[in-house]
This record gives sequence, C-alpha cells and structure tokens, in this order.
Amino acid sequence: MEFLNHLKTYLTDEQIEALNRSLEGESQHALLLNEEKMSQETLLKIYPSLKRHPIIPNAFLYNKNELELGKSVYHELGCFYLQEPSAMLPAFLLKPKEGEIVLDLCAAPGGKSMQASLLMKNTGLIVANDLARTRAYAISENAERMGRGNLLIVNNDFSSIYQHYLNTFDRIILDAPCSGSGMFRKQSEMKDDWSYAKVTKYAEIQKELILYAYKMLKEGGEMVYSTCSFSYEEDEEVVDYLLNNTDATIKQIEVNPLYFVNPNKPLGIHLLPSMFPGEGHYVCLIKKPGELKETNVKLSKSKLSFELPTNGYQVMQKYGGYLYLINKEFNYKYLSIVRNGVKVGQVDKNDIRFDYHYAHFVNEFPNILEINLDELKKYYLGESINKSVSKGYILLKYEGINVDIAKSDGRIVKNRLPKGLRKKLS
Repeated sequence: MEFLNHLKTYLTDEQIEALNRSLEGESQHALLLNEEKMSQETLLKIYPSLKRHPIIPNAFLYNKNELELGKSVYHELGCFYLQEPSAMLPAFLLKPKEGEIVLDLCAAPGGKSMQASLLMKNTGLIVANDLARTRAYAISENAERMGRGNLLIVNNDFSSIYQHYLNTFDRIILDAPCSGSGMFRKQSEMKDDWSYAKVTKYAEIQKELILYAYKMLKEGGEMVYSTCSFSYEEDEEVVDYLLNNTDATIKQIEVNPLYFVNPNKPLGIHLLPSMFPGEGHYVCLIKKPGELKETNVKLSKSKLSFELPTNGYQVMQKYGGYLYLINKEFNYKYLSIVRNGVKVGQVDKNDIRFDYHYAHFVNEFPNILEINLDELKKYYLGESINKSVSKGYILLKYEGINVDIAKSDGRIVKNRLPKGLRKKLS
C-alpha cells in the first residue's frame, strides 16, 4: 500500500505494522473542561466513567458508545468542549500566557482557540482566523457557548495581508491544512481520498503558511506548527524548510514515552495511535530569537448612560447598533471581522436587549433566577417560565451555570433564547 510504504521515511517496519493495526481500532474521544463553569470534582460526579487525559490537566477521555456528550445539558451550557485527545496538545504545549496577543491562523471550528482562551483566563487577545467564512462562524458559536470574550474572530487570507502584521504576535498557532491521514479512524472517507500527490500538494501550502506565520511572530515569540498527518513531507520537512530559510530555532518538547520522535530528524513529536490515546498528530514548537517585549496598548473607555458588569473589560464599542466589550484594542484595518469580543446586546436608547453571548460571559448580574432541569429543558424548547419575579432582565442559571438573560413582566419570564439554539436536551 502506497500510504504504508511512504511512512518508511521515518518509521521501521515494526512501527508501521503497529500503527496500521491501531488504525483498525475505534477513534478516541475527549472533552476539555471549562473550569470557569464547572469543577473537575463536579464533572466526575456527573460522569464517573471519564478517564483523565494523560497530558492535559483539565481534559478527560470518554467512550462515545456509552456517553453522548454532544447532546448533554452541560455541553450546551458551555461546561466543556468536545475535542479529539491529540488535538489538545498544540495549544497546551504552546502555553499562551495571560495578557498576550495570540494568532490562531487556521482556527475553525475553534478548539485550539477555546483552549488558549481558557489558559489565558479570558485576558489578552486571540485573533482566531479561518479562510472560510462559514467555518469562522462556527468559532463564533463556540465562543458564545463557552463564554469566551478575548477572541477577535476574522475571515482572512493572511497570505495577502501578513505584511501589515509583521512582528505582531506573542504566540502563533498554525494547525495547518493537511492530507488528513491522522484522521483515518475518525473519518474513513479520508482514507479513501488519500494519495501521495495530495501530501505533496499540501506540503507546498504548508511551507508558504509557516513562512508568513513566522514573519508575524514577535522577536522572542513562540509558535506551534501542527498537522493531523503522519507524513514526514508535511511534518518535519516543512519545519526543516522554515529552519533553512529563517533564523527560527526549535524549542524541545519534554520527553514522554507516549510521544514518538523521529530519530533521524528530531523536530517535534508524533502522536501515533499505536502509542498515544488519540488520533494521529504532529506537533513542533518553534521560537524566534530575541527578547519578547510586551505590547502596550492604551485602552479608551467608552461611556454609557447606564452601568453593566464587564468582567474587567475596559473598552465598549458599537457596531451596527450592537454593543461589544473588548479586552485589548488591535489593528483592525485589514481584517474581515466576524466577531470582536463579547456581543453584549442591541442598544436601544438607555436600554440594552442583552445577547446570549453576554449571558454566558458575565460573572455578575443584578437579578438572578435559578431554574430546575424541567424548566431548563422547556426553555431550550423555546417556552417561557411561569414564575413571579421582579420585572426586567434576569440572568437564568441552572446549578449555578449561566443559561441566558431573559426578561420578566413580573408574572412570566419570557423566553429570549435565539431560535437557532432551540433544541431538545437529553
């Protein structure tokens, strides 16, 4: 088989055989816990069959045949993000810090941006980009549910605008488009579609991507390059191309028996399903020489005729009649923006019709109503709640977790959940 033969570039016959056997097994599944909404202790009480991820402290493996977590109430409330176990490594190993400016170049559907945002504790700024606008909207939907506010979600081809963002980002995530062989177990159609010609085609794209991504990295900054491909041509060869054409250096990843390192070209790590409880992935950390200096941006506070909780965010901006909270200003001139910060709601004179995104972001609110499971399920079906509470906007919570900001007339809490989110919860 052409696929197995081409792996001899860096794997022995025994390693290839072990990998091939592993590809006959079931794909692995995991969740990334949002500890701002739920503790690990609570999660494990609800789902005692979960197993800890071997590397990520707030991630857990689960059996999809036993748990349909995508239909869970807690998934809908943004308590966790479902993500393939190996795909959690790039953002975790990059270790973005609070207050930094990060670029996630090929971000959709947003798992790595969500993980970076959690690591950064909703501070700083993540520019989450995808070439396809529909895929960029998927990032926005996940940001709302997970209550992430430090995302500037854009839809750009950075190959034509990177020169405006040279030496801009503290860290960059480049999870490059690839031939997808690492996903053979998860998506069987990838196996049927694979060819060596596809590998070489993507390798050329990856070399272009990694070069201009590196140019946007600050001196002293770090980037992670990753693919879901087993192919040397898309992995070490692309990194080697960067090293030969720039002043980039490699940052070594701590040795772990679950990682495979190419003995002939020790650039990064391979996550092989025969060794690691996940799908196929390649991860390499890259550093630009120099001293990393903080970007100081003066934030201008906007004044409103009313007060509202902002979780410490200082800038309020209006776009098309909607109010947004942002944490850090940026050069937006060349960007096609899908979402900038937290969508607070539609401004109407001295009032705001609060948005679902703000409901999942905010920590405090003047009026709060705790609802039960039956009321939650009815609310997600689009029904109102019959309860006598104070008139006005009210933050609904379930088990202390934010649900939505509804509006009460004193007798009925009227449903304001976006129609696109209405569904039957399990």
